[in-house]
Amino acid sequence: MSVKSSKFVTALKKYGYWIILGVTLGVLFLVIGLTSAFASEKTPAKDDTSFVVNDPITFVNPVLTVDVSKNYSNSALQYSATLKQWEAHKAIDFSAEEGTDVFAVKDGKIIEVSYNYLMGNTVKLDVGNNLIVVYSSLQNDVPVKEGDVVKQGDVIGKVGTTAKSEASDGPHLHLETWLDGVNVDPNLYLDLGEK
Repeated sequence: MSVKSSKFVTALKKYGYWIILGVTLGVLFLVIGLTSAFASEKTPAKDDTSFVVNDPITFVNPVLTVDVSKNYSNSALQYSATLKQWEAHKAIDFSAEEGTDVFAVKDGKIIEVSYNYLMGNTVKLDVGNNLIVVYSSLQNDVPVKEGDVVKQGDVIGKVGTTAKSEASDGPHLHLETWLDGVNVDPNLYLDLGEK
């Protein structure tokens, strides 16, 4: 037996317990870390199915004549003629003549009036209970401004064609609802009858 191997054996006898304990703890922490990482990857993302409406908020219709051209879908893909691709449509599109009045679906406060190239002129209405209603593709002459308090049924805009991402769909209102920062189905709050 060489000197090097005898030193190794001596060190192993003296510190073997600590070496085995250290390796065991290292492997244990590694397994726990990997298990946590894989578990978090398999946790489903939050979407509208994770919400239960216990005290339902009900909206009036955002346009006088309800003509749903594209309904909400977070899983079934719908074809976008403008973008020439299949995609989820997390909103309801209401077809209407350009210039048709768009109504506040509920009492609330205007928290944003903006323009976005893809979605056009947009108004965000906070109706309370962490629920935001987003109106897009409005005409340029939006009659409300940030900070305005509106009543259910007040005119907050007019149907337009400003949403470039939906230009092939003609004049329509693009309506989204967001609960606690998560996009949810507006049908939870609207009574549109047959769609």
